[in-house]
Amino acid sequence: MNRSLKNELIQLLFPSDIKCIVCGKEISPKRYGLCSDCKLSLNDNFCVRCGRHKVGIGDYCCECSEMPLYFDEARSAVDYDGNAVDIVRRLKYGNARYLAEPMSEYMLDVLLMSDWQAKCITFVPTERSRLRKRGYNQAELLAKSLSARIDLQCVTFLEKVKKTVNQAKLDRSARMENLKGSFAAVGKPPDHIILIDDVMTTGSTLNECAKTLKKAGAKIVYALTFASVPERPFLDNDAQNIAEFRR
Repeated sequence: MNRSLKNELIQLLFPSDIKCIVCGKEISPKRYGLCSDCKLSLNDNFCVRCGRHKVGIGDYCCECSEMPLYFDEARSAVDYDGNAVDIVRRLKYGNARYLAEPMSEYMLDVLLMSDWQAKCITFVPTERSRLRKRGYNQAELLAKSLSARIDLQCVTFLEKVKKTVNQAKLDRSARMENLKGSFAAVGKPPDHIILIDDVMTTGSTLNECAKTLKKAGAKIVYALTFASVPERPFLDNDAQNIAEFRR
C-alpha cells in the first residue's frame, strides 16, 4: 500500500479534523460531538406534563400545572443553560446548520425512552420573511435530522400566517396573545404526531401549534425540543397571568 493511500485510510478510520461543537478542540469521533470538558445539563428531572426541568419532587412544575395545554406530553433533552444556549444560538442565528445533527442525537435518546406512538414528525414553522433572510428553519433541520435516524417521516403540517413581534422580551401572557391565530394547518395531520422545536421557553409557541394541529384533526400531539428553560421560582405576576388566562 502506498503512503498516500495509507494516510487516506488512517484519516478515514481516525479522522484528525473532528472538533468539539462547543470549544472547537480536536476530539476523537464520538457521539454528540462534545469533548469531555464541554458537557450539557441533561434534563432528567422533568415535569411529566410540559417536560421542562422541575425544581420540586412532585410530578409537575409550577410553570404549567395550572395552565391548559393543547399538547399532550412534552420532553426536552437538555436544560437551556450554559453550553446549550451557545449551541442553540449558533444554530438559529449563526448559520451553523451542522449542529442539527448532534442536537438531534440528544433528542433521539429522549424519544427512544418515551412510550410515544406517533405516525410522523412535524415542526414549528417560521415566517416566510425570516426564512428568506436566514435561509433555513432550525426546527425543520432538527426534525429532518431526527427523521433520518428513525422510521418516522417528517411532514410539513403547519405554516406561519401572521407576522408576530419577537417573543424574547415578552412575558407569558403577552407571548400567548402575540401568537393567537398566527399558525395555520397545511393538510390533515395523522391522529398521533410529534411536534419539533429547538427550545421551549414558556411553551406558548408549542401550545399554539398543537392547538392548530388538533383543530385540523390530530388527536394526540407530542412536543419534543432540544432544550427547555428550567422551572423558575413561582412569582406573583405569573400567578396573576395564569388566573387571567383561565378566565
